[in-house]
Amino acid sequence: MGREPQLSYLKVLLLGQLTLEAMDELNGTSKYKHNLKLNGQRFLKQLEGYLRNDYDIVYSNDAEIATNVLNKLESLIDKLRTSDVDELVMIDAVIDKYHDNKEWFKEHADAEFLRLQ
Repeated sequence: MGREPQLSYLKVLLLGQLTLEAMDELNGTSKYKHNLKLNGQRFLKQLEGYLRNDYDIVYSNDAEIATNVLNKLESLIDKLRTSDVDELVMIDAVIDKYHDNKEWFKEHADAEFLRLQ
């Protein structure tokens, strides 16, 4: 699989996880009724299967990397999920700045995978 399809699939997995969490938060509200509830539950079950299957494949190849990636994705998802609109706009701007000057960020920011304990 080339770089572009991998990035697209990673986006699907990330958005899928965000969708799972958002639907879980919607569950029990007056908005989560009838067709939305029925189709939402069906969709979530299928999506969870895809996410679990793909994670299991990656995990069997390198458990430490898979765990580190999952932890970082979960951290990012939680930050996005709990941010208000103003914060999301700022996060988007920071990501743009990162893309504009990756070398500066790599030199001045501390971000790496640490070995699991």
